[in-house]
Amino acid sequence: MAFARSIRVIVIFNKVDISDEIAHSISSLNYTDNSKNAIDDLEIELENLDYRWLKEWYPDENAQLLVGIHEELENETNFLDLGTFYVDEPTFEDQKLTLKCLALPLDQNIRDQKNSVAWENITLKELVTQIANKHEMNAEIYAENVFFERLDQNQETDLAFINRVVKEIGLNMKVSDDKIIIFDDEEMEKNDTIEVFNIKDYRIRSFSLKKKNKEIYDKVEVSYYDPDKKKVVKEIITKEELDKRNEVTTGDSEEKESKAKDSKKTNKKSQKKTNKKSVKKVKSEKK
Repeated sequence: MAFARSIRVIVIFNKVDISDEIAHSISSLNYTDNSKNAIDDLEIELENLDYRWLKEWYPDENAQLLVGIHEELENETNFLDLGTFYVDEPTFEDQKLTLKCLALPLDQNIRDQKNSVAWENITLKELVTQIANKHEMNAEIYAENVFFERLDQNQETDLAFINRVVKEIGLNMKVSDDKIIIFDDEEMEKNDTIEVFNIKDYRIRSFSLKKKNKEIYDKVEVSYYDPDKKKVVKEIITKEELDKRNEVTTGDSEEKESKAKDSKKTNKKSQKKTNKKSVKKVKSEKK
């Protein structure tokens, strides 16, 4: 007899485990693990037949959910901790409830309150850690610890300020499970692969691929932090300029390749002449 795969959603609501009580009322769960420059989010759809969620379980502002998924297979069990979320938007419709949640407390000033601060002689790790501690969060840095002589936060929220700074030095930020995470894409890609999925994998119910050819950008702004000049350098490149640069680059490459071929031919000719002379000398010696 084949073993049936079992999935169980674990939900801790305001520090109370309600997993068993809502096990049969969960109709869907959508979790978005944003790769960068965003806050992770979660959406749960539930039946609300007894209207409990409108009474004793009503999700007040900043109601907290700890969510995980327990998977039981024939020879192993797995647990995926999705993290801590805060109810942002509860929607009631007849006997159904939708809880839209974010991985960031709603009463945190980190994304609402604008501040003006001059940061001097500070590293990236110190900056992010100080702001995270200010909002009772943790910080994780997976990138080079860049040093800044001065950074100006001018009427920006702390979250927007960090996001701007890390973008200017070519890094990324995300907020997940009460943590501000800073990382370098290139460094993360060097890590070992955890798992490879095939589109025919039974765990993938559906997928979609999209390509867009119209209404695409005709120019791009490139910015990077120059450690020698100690400032952010910006440049706007249009499609026409990029095409010209590619033509020049291609032309230079072709010219170098042509010169290299000519050089090889010249070397071969000189080698042949040298070989012929040496052969003549050998013959004359034999005579």
